[in-house]
Amino acid sequence: MKFKSALIAAWCAVLFLSIGRMVLVADVEKADEVRQPHTPTLIFFLTGVESQQDADSIRASVQKLKSATTLDVNTNRSYACIRFDSHVVSYHQVAQAIAEAGKTLGKSYDPYLIFSVLEYGRSNNAAKVDAIFAGKRLNTRVNVKPLDKNKGEFSVHFLPLKVDPNETTPQGFNGGHLHHPISDPPPQGLGLTSTYVANADYHLREDPAKVTH
Repeated sequence: MKFKSALIAAWCAVLFLSIGRMVLVADVEKADEVRQPHTPTLIFFLTGVESQQDADSIRASVQKLKSATTLDVNTNRSYACIRFDSHVVSYHQVAQAIAEAGKTLGKSYDPYLIFSVLEYGRSNNAAKVDAIFAGKRLNTRVNVKPLDKNKGEFSVHFLPLKVDPNETTPQGFNGGHLHHPISDPPPQGLGLTSTYVANADYHLREDPAKVTH
């Protein structure tokens, strides 16, 4: 009887240790995921993504990119949630992959990001930020359009990108091309708070594509 009780106790101890190790490993993996540098999870807002065929086409195209993972394609609200390493592929390359997925179905998904500059409306920040948006090189890659200037919210639409298959570094527009000049501390940047919207619930408000200023 004592032997049986000891055996059960030992088995329980092994089980608890195994469960504890699994939880610890999961926590470490989750922490590593959070700490991964240059790996944004972004919402690409889209036009005309309405069916499972659209979703499948986007997933198939994005998975060809190194480091990129499609976390969600919402056909009810027309957006794709993508995670990727921006030091491996650029924001532009992800957008181009989504655009090419649409072309295979005869559609134009027009992927765009929403970029927020919290202090845009304060002091004389608007003129300084607008000057960055008007940059000649920037405008060969993206078009930045106002959604709500009072809130400092803008859409970033991507121009077509011809990807060089022999190039191993990110190509086209990348997040830092806006974030650094706007958010880096002076004198390198303006020192303003900026972010790319990663909340899909943005579309629960008025459709930003219909907002004009």
